Amino acid sequence: MEILDDNRLTSAELSTIYSEYYQKLVIIALRYVRAKSAAEDIVTDSFVSFWEHRDKFTRADNKIGYLLTIVKHNCMNYLHRQQSFYKIEQQLGCENQRMLNESIRALGNFEPTTFYATEVQQIIRRELDKLPELTRKIFEQNRFMDKTYDEIAEELGITRRKVTSEIQNVLAIMRKALAEYLPVAGLISVILNNLHKY
Repeated sequence: MEILDDNRLTSAELSTIYSEYYQKLVIIALRYVRAKSAAEDIVTDSFVSFWEHRDKFTRADNKIGYLLTIVKHNCMNYLHRQQSFYKIEQQLGCENQRMLNESIRALGNFEPTTFYATEVQQIIRRELDKLPELTRKIFEQNRFMDKTYDEIAEELGITRRKVTSEIQNVLAIMRKALAEYLPVAGLISVILNNLHKY
């Protein structure tokens, strides 16, 4: 049966239906999609679809029932998309959680003071072995035996100024030898102070 143009929904009728039912339909959609902006978008899209398919029914047809059916289908489509999105997000979340746990575990096992310890310790030992005996003795007594400059000067029969000068020289040598490790300067300090433990 062919529907005559004068039986089709007019824009004035659509405007009346929109004014009367828009908020009611948003409330219905909101019960299912649980997000006001999504419910409003669904109802707006439903009215657009309703208008685009107005030639499928006459004025005598149940237009509100048809509009409700469109809203229902649009809500279902929205929920299916959300379901797919959450599944993907959950899968990614599980992988991200696994990677995060692994990073936390690795970081928990990371010991900054030993990260470069072996390498740095070897360089320090090598540089100490190159020093004159007196210079090495001054440095080792200060750094490894915790002796003061005055105690070292008295024990070795030299001036405090000589002790200070020799220690500064050794530190300059170490800084140069360990230049590439400067980002871990705190570690180097720990190793220099605890070298006798290695």
